[in-house]
Amino acid sequence: MLDLGTLIGLVRDTLLLQPGTTELLRLGGSALRLAFYVLLAAGLSEAVGESVVLFVNRVSPRRFAISLLISAFIFAFGYLFFALSVYLLARYALRIDAPFSFVAGIVALGQAPRLFGYLAFIPYLGLPISVLLWTWSVVTTIVGVAEGLRLAPLEALLTVALGALILVSAQRTVGRPLMALARLARRQAAGVPLVTNRRQWLELIDSAPEPGLAEHRERARRRAGRAGRAP
Repeated sequence: MLDLGTLIGLVRDTLLLQPGTTELLRLGGSALRLAFYVLLAAGLSEAVGESVVLFVNRVSPRRFAISLLISAFIFAFGYLFFALSVYLLARYALRIDAPFSFVAGIVALGQAPRLFGYLAFIPYLGLPISVLLWTWSVVTTIVGVAEGLRLAPLEALLTVALGALILVSAQRTVGRPLMALARLARRQAAGVPLVTNRRQWLELIDSAPEPGLAEHRERARRRAGRAGRAP
């Protein structure tokens, strides 16, 4: 059983691209469980960063929490499929004999930068932050694959890139029913039809603004009226 300091150090070293993180994953047990906890926490953080959709659609607090958890599990599920793609490439294309749990742990821990995904909620900076975190996680995954599977940097890059391509191709073909099921799960968890178009967001807010916003608008309208009547 790893102590808390070791667990924190593992995540920190992954974020800083320090060598040796995959060696701890080889031990299995607590280290692998931590990697999957990191993956779930990263998915939850990403869901929080994108939760403006839930706020705008006035999802209840209970359903809000359920929606975040479902999004986190969908995020983790997708990256386990990505890990499977990397594992199959390593095993059958590169003839590397490594257990799937180890490869999955590398990919899961590589998503550590996405623990900061909640920062995507920041107005104007959300998209650049998301791109930065995605790039950071790709780099950490490549470094982990290179170290853990003892590949050259270019081999690791190609393995991760091809694994991602296989995942995207699967999502758009045989994975379509699963993608539809994921969307259905999100809608059912929210409990209301989710409006995602920006123009529809504005229409939704204008049609039924929150009490505080409605009161603010009414005060602004009255001030404008008084200013118009002033000599």
